Amino acid sequence: TSDNATSPDNATDSGGGFVIHEDVRLFVGELTDGGVDVDIMNPDVAVAALQFTFIDQDGNPLTVASVGQEGAAADAAVPATVSEDLVAFFSLGGGSIPAGGQRLLARVEFGSANGVTSVCLEQFVVTSETGDVLTASTVCGGEDNGTDVLANVRAEPVSDGTFDVLYRSKVPLAGFQFELRTLLGQEVSFASAVSDTGAADAAGFTVTVGPTGIVTALGSLASSDQLIPATSGDDYAVLTTIAVNNTTDGTQLCAVGPILSAEDGTSVAVEEASCEAPSAATSDNATSPDNATDSGGGFVIDEDVRLFVGELTDGGVDVDIMNP
Repeated sequence: TSDNATSPDNATDSGGGFVIHEDVRLFVGELTDGGVDVDIMNPDVAVAALQFTFIDQDGNPLTVASVGQEGAAADAAVPATVSEDLVAFFSLGGGSIPAGGQRLLARVEFGSANGVTSVCLEQFVVTSETGDVLTASTVCGGEDNGTDVLANVRAEPVSDGTFDVLYRSKVPLAGFQFELRTLLGQEVSFASAVSDTGAADAAGFTVTVGPTGIVTALGSLASSDQLIPATSGDDYAVLTTIAVNNTTDGTQLCAVGPILSAEDGTSVAVEEASCEAPSAATSDNATSPDNATDSGGGFVIDEDVRLFVGELTDGGVDVDIMNP
């Protein structure tokens, strides 16, 4: 791997870590000399294009100054395009990053890193050579020191005006922040965290929910009693419960850009799953998620009707319907 990007040695070891099922995983290293190494791991599929934005430990966007010319992207002749906090890798010549284990994707330098202690990715999208959106996640922060610390945050579908935010972590947590977005683009009116629910409330944290879905909580670093406990193995626990207004039952939300703090105030390496539903062919040229109802490995689709628009062929498209 690169010198300062974090990798879970037991990424597929369900006994000690978290099982990794996505096509692509991105690793963001520690901030050094005003920049970070970004590693990529795509063991089974070539990557034709990817894009993401950078945020600091407070969720603020980081302006990218430059992207280095070393790493898997440069080796595959897939250049980077920079626009403020957004970095996009794609090749007009049809180049792609071949499948492979974890290695450096590129070194990214920031315009200003004053006051920045850790860096993470959000709004990341990865596509294959055939244009399919690949499942992806990112690990941010932490240090490859043999402890293989990972955490994960995800949201349950809305039910009766509330939904649970679940977490799993191998270390106690002293604070957290993430943004809630819907999987299918529905508008959500966020109300507040429900009192007397979840590990955060039990540990004495005050959870706040902004009108756009920014969720934050911070305990006292001086008190060991105000720590959210680590979870057991791969089991999830309820972190907090959020109330919403006028939101349809079954609406699926995603926890985007999670930033978690450990007891000593350092960042915990976080796994963030992409907020995308995988797709596979149904009719000749329309797409449908094979695992749309597989709550074990994919996303639960709870709306009444789903429409699928196929590729443009011979001046027209097939439009499929699914209304189970």
